[in-house]
Amino acid sequence: MSEENKELFRRFVDEVVNPGASDRMEEFVAPEYVEHATDTHGPDGYRQNHEKILAAFPDFHVEIEKIIAEGDMLAFRLTYSGTHRGEFRGIAPTGKKVSWASMQFRRVADGMFVESWGLSDTQGLLETLSEGSSE
Repeated sequence: MSEENKELFRRFVDEVVNPGASDRMEEFVAPEYVEHATDTHGPDGYRQNHEKILAAFPDFHVEIEKIIAEGDMLAFRLTYSGTHRGEFRGIAPTGKKVSWASMQFRRVADGMFVESWGLSDTQGLLETLSEGSSE
């Protein structure tokens, strides 16, 4: 089960997140999904969050650094990257290419994501974007 869950997450990143295929959320995110850090619910909530990121960083990319799986739980470390081309949390586009780290836990049931807890270096990202434009 653990290896299957790792592969599920890899497929999700490769087939949905990185190509921006928000229309495929229902294939991976269960209707009862809850992201505890943001109080996001279901595939629609996940899709809305993802589309906000894509609006700010159209070339948004997730690099999987490490995945650990045990039973129905996944733990992973990610690097997010993208070019700041749209407003993000009140910061006008800077044109900066940025990257930031994230660590998350995700629970899988019946081949779908049902629960998630995570932390991203959003504060570091905001500080980098606030330093001014690179263009």
